[in-house]
Parts: sequence; C-alpha cells; structure tokens
Amino acid sequence: MVPSRELTTYLVETYVPKLDEATAAALTARLQAAIGELQREGLTLRWLRSFALLDEETYSWMLSATHADDVARVNRRAGLTLDHVAEVVPGETSGG
Repeated sequence: MVPSRELTTYLVETYVPKLDEATAAALTARLQAAIGELQREGLTLRWLRSFALLDEETYSWMLSATHADDVARVNRRAGLTLDHVAEVVPGETSGG
C-alpha cells in the first residue's frame, strides 16, 4: 500500500475577459467535471470553492491536491489557462 500524501490547498486565478455570472458558473462546472475525471483516474483532489471578481474579470477557485502539478492537470483537462497559482496556508477561523 502506498502511503497517502498530505493535501495542500491551492488558490488559482484566471483572467476571463467580459466575465459574468453565467460564465463563472460554466467555468465551475467545467472544473468540477475535470476534477471528477481525474479523481476516477486515481488523483487525490478535492474541490473547495470558487468565486468571481466580475469587475476585475478574474475567476478564482480553490482545491486541495497532493501535488502542485495536479493543479495544472485540472486546468488543462477543463480547457482553461491559469494565470496565477499560490499555495494557501490556514489563517484565522471565525469564532462562533
């Protein structure tokens, strides 16, 4: 049995000219489908969330993966370019 690697969280940003809510929803669907395909192929990936900065024409999404290279695989599989990828470290949590 291969030992499992720790998951790292990544933030991915993509510039999308004329970004609107419908386009953001379509991008989310494409990325989630790509993640599902790659999971079935054996990659350890976990979709976390996405958000769109419409005025900035920037679509951002977060996932957890065992390897940074897997982030690029997801983007390629979804047919997207990635403009920026950064590792995310935990910050503060909201108190109840």
